[in-house]
Amino acid sequence: MSIKISHATSVSNSAFRVVCGEMMLDNSIVSHHEALFGTIKSGSAVIQIADSTQTMHKGDVYFVAPNVKYKFSDHDDAAIEVVTLNFAIPAAVTQDYMPQSIIRALINGNCTPFALISPQDEVYSDMLEKIEDIKQAETQKFEYFQLKVYSDMYDLFYNLFSKKYVKIIDVENKSKKYRALVRVTNYIDEHYTDGISLDEVAGQTGISRYYVSHLFKELMNTTFVGYVNELRLNRAAMLLVTTDRPIIEIASISGFNNLSNFNRAFKMHFGKTPSAYRRA
Repeated sequence: MSIKISHATSVSNSAFRVVCGEMMLDNSIVSHHEALFGTIKSGSAVIQIADSTQTMHKGDVYFVAPNVKYKFSDHDDAAIEVVTLNFAIPAAVTQDYMPQSIIRALINGNCTPFALISPQDEVYSDMLEKIEDIKQAETQKFEYFQLKVYSDMYDLFYNLFSKKYVKIIDVENKSKKYRALVRVTNYIDEHYTDGISLDEVAGQTGISRYYVSHLFKELMNTTFVGYVNELRLNRAAMLLVTTDRPIIEIASISGFNNLSNFNRAFKMHFGKTPSAYRRA
């Protein structure tokens, strides 16, 4: 069962696809693609994850990783506001800045699934402030609000990982396939705006082109071309709403050498032309 949010903000124009609102609580088991930051605005609730339980009180901040199954109990008086970041398509949130190793760890369950930050914790005030700022930006959508959301989301994740609330688990000991995929995606993330090819990736990573294709199909449910185009399109989308650069220039610096191909791919992916996306 996916997450239910009432009074939700519309999806952000940013590639982050952040949504804010109030979590609707029942006794169902919940699992969602989004990474979720929650604040207990009133009351208390017990969250059950696997064989463990944690009681959360008014003022607490918590984090749930994507694709984690959990449920709430004893929540009759609880009001919980949430900020969610959709990780359904990893390329859509990479945007040159967030390392693939972190994204893959989050969506593949290779990290701590839950974290609780209480008012006495060192980073509590900062994290609560960031969450409130994100909700305000997403609700009001003032000029350049996407940049504010970008900045605050990165700060939230930085606090989670740097203060060890969330840890990547056994990354170095994962399967050969996973380590190969990390090597491939790291190279692509650094070069996708260039005229990158499957043969180039294979040559630079020492992995056969057949195996690179196999990794994307088996572990990421996409193709090499699909992954590269996703990165390019989401970079273009970010530039459209955060800069005044001409569309032809954005297409070029995002890795497209043909404006017609860019327009066609963009409309197929986002459901509107680049100029319409910018106006929206």
